[in-house]
Amino acid sequence: MKRWLVMCMLVLLLVTSGLALFPGEKVYACSCVESDVQERLKTNTTVFTGEVVKKGRSQQSKHDGLLREYTFDVDTAWKGVNAKKMKILSSDGGSESCGIQFEKNQSYLIYAYQYEVDHKLHTNLCSRNVPIEQAGDDLKLLGAGKVVSKEDFGETNDGRSEYFQLVLYGGVILLAALTIVWVWRRKKRI
Repeated sequence: MKRWLVMCMLVLLLVTSGLALFPGEKVYACSCVESDVQERLKTNTTVFTGEVVKKGRSQQSKHDGLLREYTFDVDTAWKGVNAKKMKILSSDGGSESCGIQFEKNQSYLIYAYQYEVDHKLHTNLCSRNVPIEQAGDDLKLLGAGKVVSKEDFGETNDGRSEYFQLVLYGGVILLAALTIVWVWRRKKRI
């Protein structure tokens, strides 16, 4: 019995010393630094109001855990907007990991930054995005933004640029002309 007790104590000692020598991965909770609206306008790459028109699937990122891509139809821009439809990646975890989720067909005030790893626009809980109904104070401090329309970026109703459509139509015409020449030369040989 005494021998069994000594063996149990040794096993317990080995297990606890092993845990102390090889701790698990460190986990940090989300901690946000407070900033005012003007500071957020200055430090973020993109600031706009818009409605979520597409909510992508959650995908595992090599560097950032779960991410979800949201497509926003931009209404008003203050900074960094280069299209009527903007895609923003957001951490899809809970608030403890600075994650934030947006609801489709809802409008938000968005503060996003360009992430240096993938050069895409990202946002998180600390960016201080808010539903448009709660953005009154921020909107007053931001001042008048620029109302955004499809024409501002040369977009047509289907979202494609006029240049893209010109190239597409030119390619179709060129292909048709080459087909006519090929058929004409073939008939001439016969």
